[in-house]
This record gives sequence, C-alpha cells and structure tokens, in this order.
Amino acid sequence: MTPRVTRLLAAAGLAGFAAACASTGPGPVASDFGAATASAPAPAATRAEPPGYQINGMEFSGDLVFEERAGRPIVTYRHAVDGAPMLIAELDLEAEWLADGVQRFEGLSDRGVDMEVALTSGPCEAGGRMHARFARVQAGRTVYQGCARETGPVISWSESLPRYLGAVEACQADAASSSMAFVRRGGGHVIHARTEDGVQVLRYRFEERGRWDCAVSGERVRWSVVPERAEPQAGEGDPVFAPGRMPSAGDGCYLYERVQTPDGALIGALGQDVCSGGMAGEPGEAPFG
Repeated sequence: MTPRVTRLLAAAGLAGFAAACASTGPGPVASDFGAATASAPAPAATRAEPPGYQINGMEFSGDLVFEERAGRPIVTYRHAVDGAPMLIAELDLEAEWLADGVQRFEGLSDRGVDMEVALTSGPCEAGGRMHARFARVQAGRTVYQGCARETGPVISWSESLPRYLGAVEACQADAASSSMAFVRRGGGHVIHARTEDGVQVLRYRFEERGRWDCAVSGERVRWSVVPERAEPQAGEGDPVFAPGRMPSAGDGCYLYERVQTPDGALIGALGQDVCSGGMAGEPGEAPFG
C-alpha cells in the first residue's frame, strides 16, 4: 500500500478498515429500494457491514465495498437489477477517484461490462428515506440514478448532515449579522451535528478562535463557546463541513467533496483531513490546533 493510497483511504473515512473487514464480506444486495430499507440489521456480533456504501435506486441496488487483500486496498462493486445477472466489478482506486469534488470509481465487471460509480454528497431522498449522497452508476451504455448511504462499523456524523441543513443556514445567517461576525472570519467549519431535547446543535471550529456550539430551536439561534478542555463529540471533526464554499483541494490540509442540492446548486464541501493522525509516516496536527 503506497503512502498516497493510505492517505486517500484515510480521507475516505476508512482508516483501519482492514481490521473491520477481516471477518466480514460484502453484504447481500437487495433486489429493490424497498427491500433494502426494510431489511432488519443483523446483530453486530454475527455480521457487521463492511466499510463502503450501499446504493439504491428504483431499478437497481448495489454494494460498493472497501477491502484489503494482501496489503492492497481493493474496491469491489456488486450491481443488481431485477431480471438480470448480477455484475461484480473490481474498481480502480489508484486513479484520481476524488476529482471536482465527486467520488468516482471505474473498472470492468466479471462479464466484461465497463462500470463507473460516481457519488456526490447532498440530500438525496428515495423511498421515504433521506440519504447523504447521490449515486450515478453507468453499466455499459445504461445509466442508473439513485442514493447512497455509508456503511461500516463506524458511520460518519456527516451522514446526518441533510437533516441539519436548515440549522446550518440559520447559524450562518445569524453569525453574519451578530457579534459572531468577528469570530467567524475566515468561514470556519462545522465539525459535528447533534440533537439535544429537540434542539439542533452544530459544533463549529473557527481556527484559533476555538470551538463554538450553535443551538437552533425554531427561529431562535444561540451561540456558546466550547471550553478548550471539553471532550469532543463522537466523530467530531471527521469530516468537517465548509458551508457555502468549495475550497481548493489541499486547502487547510483537507481533500474536499462537493455537497450540492438535487438540482446541482452548491451547498458547501466536506473536508477529509489528509495530514493529521500521522498517516503515511507524516507528522500530524492536533485535532483542535
């Protein structure tokens, strides 16, 4: 595994995925969207979902799975369409898989069909369920559209981001017109989102000005500083969300994934830290500076 691939896997939120996958295989692919959402999860002790994405649409379903074989990262995609043989493809990870803010994986299926899976972050609704990514799958000349959800033993907080977008807008508007305008200079990042007693709470990080919580209840917005010694929320800062902007790749040591509306309008960007944690033998940075 090259240092570059190691950093990319860390950027995809898959650091340490080898141990998680050691005793698991790709989960079953549902025949349609309804079946995929209605199935009951198996106990964690008997079957854990491998890291990757489950993709579902009206006409198809698929599993995009990240594994490690003999020290080499592998991306496997299983594509199921009613009435047709399943396609299984090993997709390329070495290519520029995160370009223009979109995750793309390409390869050839076991039946000789060219495959491409493209994932774009944003609120994608299907079957009455909100997902955090749009999915576009091309199998030969046929294009399938659907939604994707993250799978694995640890799910990123950003999977819940679609339900907090209204709160993000409220916090951004309040910060622009209040005393927070000085604090938020440079934009800042949302590093976590949670709900407490019906109140939506977004945690921001404003570089040297530290962490702040923005609590939204109805039309009321309230900011409060997070004590420096306060323990981080589970998964805090992995990834970060830059509202309303799409920074350049590498800006702030992040690799950015575009977040957009269903019609393609920019909402912001998810930044995956590719410097911290000592990945690839490089010196890391403290999570909160």
